[in-house]
Amino acid sequence: MAKKLANSVYALGLAAFLVLAGFVLFGAGIVPSPEAMIAWSMREIAFVGLAFGAIPMVLAGVAVYRLNEVKQSEHKRRNSILIFAPGLLCGACLLFVLGLLAFMMIQAIMHVSTL
Repeated sequence: MAKKLANSVYALGLAAFLVLAGFVLFGAGIVPSPEAMIAWSMREIAFVGLAFGAIPMVLAGVAVYRLNEVKQSEHKRRNSILIFAPGLLCGACLLFVLGLLAFMMIQAIMHVSTL
């Protein structure tokens, strides 16, 4: 039962990852609602969505890795890479967003101190 649940959650996360990665790679740079307070394009929204999905995707990958006994499989290195790649890519998006946020905060502090 736990194996089916973990595989289902991972499959849903993988589908969401593929859709959001498609938007990031091939999405339009057009802002859907330019009158919004923070006008983001579909690419930027998808990128932030990938960042939010980093921790759940890594946890789902760990569950699938442990419950499907990948360590005992014939191609354990290939299977491990395929299982953890979406989570690692989401983690890279998360690190980029956090780094960008820290950079903007430092830039704002520097700007305020020069006034």
